[in-house]
Amino acid sequence: MRISRPSRRPSNHLRRIVAEMGIPVPWNRDQLIGGVAARRGRPIHLVPVSHALVQGGHSGLWLARAEDDVILYATGMSDVHATHIICHELAHMELGHDRDTIGDTSVDSTVLSVAAPSVDTTGVVKMLGRSNYSNDQEYEAELLATLIMAGRRVTTGGDTTGDARVSRMLGTF
Repeated sequence: MRISRPSRRPSNHLRRIVAEMGIPVPWNRDQLIGGVAARRGRPIHLVPVSHALVQGGHSGLWLARAEDDVILYATGMSDVHATHIICHELAHMELGHDRDTIGDTSVDSTVLSVAAPSVDTTGVVKMLGRSNYSNDQEYEAELLATLIMAGRRVTTGGDTTGDARVSRMLGTF
């Protein structure tokens, strides 16, 4: 089955963003987040939450608050999977998708308060989850997250047997 890709910006745009991000070598997720936060001029906080938040199909959620950003991600998964979810939310930030979307209405604020009681939701400007982005934006964020994660695999000395396949795959976008 062939997956058709939605119309979007050229992949060179995504590669330029990856280059501008200055992905840390060796890979360091905290430094990556710090770099995105510095470019945005506001802190980014990670908050692991129970699966109660993800019942609507969310494995990650970005809360754009007045003074900072919060990335919520589901617990109980591998570190690599959690990192990919975080990179996906960072990709939405880097792509400026908060400027083009409406707030997410699929997440119940009561469920959010129960799932993440440590997060003050009074300053939330937008809840940005999967349901409020266009398919093009989701595709673009997922591709950018994959490009970021490809850099992780190389710099951590992890399994590089798939790197040639990843490069060929990414070259088709």
